[in-house]
Amino acid sequence: MKCVVYARVSSKEQEKEGFSIPAQLKLLREYAVQHGFLVEKEFVDVETAKRTGRTSFGEMITYLKKSPTCEAILVEKTDRLYRNIRDWVTLDELDVQLHFVKESMILSKDSKSSDKFMHGIRVLMAKQYCDNLSEEVKKGLGEKAAQGKWPHRAPVGYVNNTKNHSISPDPAKSSLIRELFEDYATGHAPLQQLRDKARASGLFSRNSQVINKAGIHRILTNPIYCGEFVWKGKRYLGAHEPIISRELFDTVQEVLSGGRVSSQSKHDFAFMGLVKCGLCGCSMTAELKKGKYVYYHCTSHHGKCRNTYIRQESMDQLFAEVLGRVRVSPSTVEDIKTALLESQKDRISFQQQSEEALRKRQTRIQGLLDKAYEDKLTGTISPELWQRKSTEWQEELISIRQQLNAFENATADYYRLGMEILELANSAYGLYLKQEWEEKAKLLRTLLSNSTFVCGTLYPTYNKPFDILAKGSEFQSKRG
Repeated sequence: MKCVVYARVSSKEQEKEGFSIPAQLKLLREYAVQHGFLVEKEFVDVETAKRTGRTSFGEMITYLKKSPTCEAILVEKTDRLYRNIRDWVTLDELDVQLHFVKESMILSKDSKSSDKFMHGIRVLMAKQYCDNLSEEVKKGLGEKAAQGKWPHRAPVGYVNNTKNHSISPDPAKSSLIRELFEDYATGHAPLQQLRDKARASGLFSRNSQVINKAGIHRILTNPIYCGEFVWKGKRYLGAHEPIISRELFDTVQEVLSGGRVSSQSKHDFAFMGLVKCGLCGCSMTAELKKGKYVYYHCTSHHGKCRNTYIRQESMDQLFAEVLGRVRVSPSTVEDIKTALLESQKDRISFQQQSEEALRKRQTRIQGLLDKAYEDKLTGTISPELWQRKSTEWQEELISIRQQLNAFENATADYYRLGMEILELANSAYGLYLKQEWEEKAKLLRTLLSNSTFVCGTLYPTYNKPFDILAKGSEFQSKRG
């Protein structure tokens, strides 16, 4: 009789162990010699058996359909041939004998019903084993996620840490990931530019593919880089080291959602996005005339708005006057210094008390989570109760972590921050006059949130606390 031989391992890891495939082939070849079989072809699969359509399995089925003289398949045992119902049905339609060597069983269309029944049981048991293994793997990954450990292959910028079974920042790539977030958060690097930068730096996806714009977008929206992650629709507080701060991540999400402009305006059009028409509320846009003169005008359709055009140089002078209003007199600076010193004492006291309360709450929640996990393992509480409570506590831990990060990222030296604001206010006008167009736009975005233009007049809206400094001359305190 002519036959084919089929051998399979369920993963590439099993093949690397060195003996599985050779041992199967040796056994099957010896069986063929002992029973007078002529082996026409050997088929070997090193894949996950649960997925139908295995390469060599499919080739074997095609070969048997085209070779009517081939009468048998030699295989080690049932779970080596198939582990799902579809493969069983496919083989059952072929008029060939199945020789399961280690199980000492031969199955054909002429076999007894009891033999076919026992064979069916073995197929179902093999499928049940596969399904159960999959469930246990998923369960284990879920428990790993609940402990704050990323349960999958490390994303770009991280590497898998075999010591603590978690992930750690990739020394070669984490700094580039941080730069991508920082560049995008400032609003001066669109996705295409970040993609080009990533490619030039040798950054590839985790599948070793050249990274594209969609890949950059996935990186910028993945909370794993700020210490959190989403697994199976649930958000977890990660135990791994974050590459960026939560504040930076939130800023990038704001830019991506359209809350802030993420693409850089043309160098010659410095005031794009900074001014709106005060008559109709439309944005002011820039237009190049005669190849060298930049004019700003309202974007309303059909020219219905009666607002005037203005040269960029004239707009520049108006903005310079606006920044000149935030300068503070020396006497006022001394008054503010005194107020800042008094305020800092209260701030430090409040921050210390708040952090202490948060850390106590964090310790208590973590203790409850650990105790509940032990109770789940011992069966004291049901898996459903563990799932519900652990989700609640994980969400609360994330909230506490965010509040603590806010305190850590906040400037502890309240006095120094205040003096830096005063220094910027007093130097803004001088800096503005010396800077190039791009730097002027950055400075304006720091001090102003919105400005409107009406027929030659600019009406600014200052960011806090520069609004108070700009209007300082309008107010009088008891000390002048």
